[in-house]
Amino acid sequence: MLRYWKDIPPLKSLLALEAVARHASFSQAAEELNVSQSAISHAVNTAESFLGAVLVDRTTRPVSLTADGRTYIATLASCLTQLATQGRALRPVKPRNTLTISCNLAYGNYWLMPRLKSFHETWPDLQVNLVTTYQGLASLDDGIDIAVRFGDGNWPGCISHLLLRERILPVATPDYIARHGKVREPCDLLVHNLLHAVSVERSWYDWTQWFEHFGIQSPALPGPSFDNHLLMMQAALAGRGVALGWVGTASDFLQHGQLVKVLDQPVILPTGLYAVTRAGRDPHVAPFIEWITAMATAEAEGITCPFL
Repeated sequence: MLRYWKDIPPLKSLLALEAVARHASFSQAAEELNVSQSAISHAVNTAESFLGAVLVDRTTRPVSLTADGRTYIATLASCLTQLATQGRALRPVKPRNTLTISCNLAYGNYWLMPRLKSFHETWPDLQVNLVTTYQGLASLDDGIDIAVRFGDGNWPGCISHLLLRERILPVATPDYIARHGKVREPCDLLVHNLLHAVSVERSWYDWTQWFEHFGIQSPALPGPSFDNHLLMMQAALAGRGVALGWVGTASDFLQHGQLVKVLDQPVILPTGLYAVTRAGRDPHVAPFIEWITAMATAEAEGITCPFL
C-alpha cells in the first residue's frame, strides 16, 4: 500500500516552493500567496528538510533552483497543473446571481456578517457565499469574486477599494477595568494581562509594536496567545485581559458597551481593510462593492464608529 504522506512534503510548502521557482523571488511568492516572506521561507525550508535536499539557491539574485530543484519542480509543476485542471472540471458552475467573498475569520464574524442583512434587504435576489480563513486569505483565482483583505491595497492585477484605515486601541470589559483599575499611561499596561493574537503566516500588529509606538521597550509580555484574532477577542469579551482592538473587529462591542477603551490613544496604521476584485471584473459584483464601500465610509466618518 502506498503511503504518500511519507514521501511528499506538506501541500502548503509545495505551493510556496512552486511560487518561488516561478517568480525567482521569495517576496513575489509571498505577495501572490498573501502571506509574509518569512512564512514562504519557512515553507520552502520545510520542503527541503523533508526531502533532504537543497532545492533553492539563495545566494544568487534573483534566487535560482539547484539541479535537484529543477528536476523536482518540473515534476511538481506538472502535477499541480493536472490537479488544477481536474479541480476546475469538477467544480460546479456558479449561478450568476451568486457572489463568493473571502474574508479573514475575525473580520467576517465581527464586521461583515452583522452588516450583511442590510445588503440582502436591498439586493434580495443576490446570494452571498462567505469563505473565511483563520490566517491567509483565499486567492481571487479560487472562485472568489471579492476578497476582503488587510494590507496596503497593492495587489497586482486587482482593483482595491479602501474600506477602513485601521485604528488600534487597547480594549477590555468594564468588569476587567473595575477589578484592575484604570490605565492612565501606556506603560501602565505592562503589568496587565495582555491577550496576544499571533499567526504563523502573518502576525497581527502586536503588543511589542504597540509599546514601541509609544517609545516603550517591553520585556517578555505576560498573557495568553491565540492563533487567530477571533479567539483573542472572545477572551477579551470573557474578561480575561486586555486586547488590541481593531476598528473592524471591536467597534460594535464598544458601541454596545461590552468592551471599553482602556486607553484613548489610537494607533493609526498606514495599512487598511480593502475589498479587492479582479481587474475587468464581472459587472454583477458592482452592487456589493458599492454597498460595502458606502457602509465603511459611513463608519469612517464617525456615524457609527466609536473608534474616532
